[in-house]
Amino acid sequence: MLAFVAIFALVASCGFVIEEGAPEPSPLRVTFLDVGQGLAVLLDCGGRYAMYDMGPDSVGVVDSLVARGVDTLEWVVVSHNHRDHAGGFMELAGRGGGSGSARVEGSLSRVESLSRVGGGLSQAGNGLFLGGTVPRDVGLARGGSAGVVRAGDAPRVYVRRLYVGPDTSGGFIRDSVLRVARGFGFPVDTLVRGMSLGLAACGVVAGIGDVGGLPSGDGDSLGQLSGDADAIGQFSGDGEGSRGLSSNIGDAPRFDVLWPPDYVREGGNPASVVVRVEFGAASLLLTGDLDSAGERRLLELSPTLSAGLLQVPHHGSAGSSSLRFISRVAPDYAVVSVGAGNAYGHPREEVVRKYAYVLGDTARFFRTDLQGSVGFELWPDIGVVVDE
Repeated sequence: MLAFVAIFALVASCGFVIEEGAPEPSPLRVTFLDVGQGLAVLLDCGGRYAMYDMGPDSVGVVDSLVARGVDTLEWVVVSHNHRDHAGGFMELAGRGGGSGSARVEGSLSRVESLSRVGGGLSQAGNGLFLGGTVPRDVGLARGGSAGVVRAGDAPRVYVRRLYVGPDTSGGFIRDSVLRVARGFGFPVDTLVRGMSLGLAACGVVAGIGDVGGLPSGDGDSLGQLSGDADAIGQFSGDGEGSRGLSSNIGDAPRFDVLWPPDYVREGGNPASVVVRVEFGAASLLLTGDLDSAGERRLLELSPTLSAGLLQVPHHGSAGSSSLRFISRVAPDYAVVSVGAGNAYGHPREEVVRKYAYVLGDTARFFRTDLQGSVGFELWPDIGVVVDE
């Protein structure tokens, strides 16, 4: 009897309280889509979706999302202005094609026509519908007058917000992406270190609300953020973790922007927006096309950086994935998104060897060119699990 009392007291002192009927958290599902030589990462948090990069254009990213049952994206992060990461976003204005499909005018102010059901890009509120039609009686600007689009059978994907980095290069790609976003009144904001994004539905205690996609801080805004703050929620972060999160939020995933800082002016790969995802015991590092110099500078700012799952920087090129960076992050799994037989020789053999050395098991190194789309589950109480 005394032994039982002692054990009970020990458990109570450690704070383990089991509530009968309490809902179990669901995992954050992460899928590296097979988009050939590019990067597109789908994040699924209890039925709420977001994207980190959109892959290249003309590879059917929208079709892949629809096939997976995705009808809404809370936000899309475009890490930098390279076509293999941002091109898929431009499909928003070109799905369907032909006469009557939606197109963005040079004035960036209106939709010229959307007469064919199931084609092109549509607008509703502050978001976009990809590859489909909008709900009945949604008005669109057409030649300065309101128009009405009738419901159709085509699937749709609704996008709420676009986040970009302060990449100073890629004029054509950058302008094309912003033309699509601005042409439909799409909220756009620039991400820098210290900001955090939200995507809550998994792991949140039932009945207490959740967090959506507004970032903290002002940044160098490219557009006016909109939305219901009560419904969307807001994080506050400094790059090393979120602060000021509403106390009624449970174990929601946190998306901290670690790179670039607001004082850095870079173009291309070094400007890639780096996001660290933390969900309890599980973590993920999304690096875009960060090069070895950027890796070094990132570690200077975040010397204790680690992650259970690592997106291999710059498709495994020779100019990235320094051994110092990989060993510091010390991932349990790593994923490289590359096209089969790509002209760049990605991933480079010397880079693959580095990961084999750090991971200790080649089975923990995943390649989309060999395995297709690769999925993982981030469980707050367990860590990273391969989605078989």
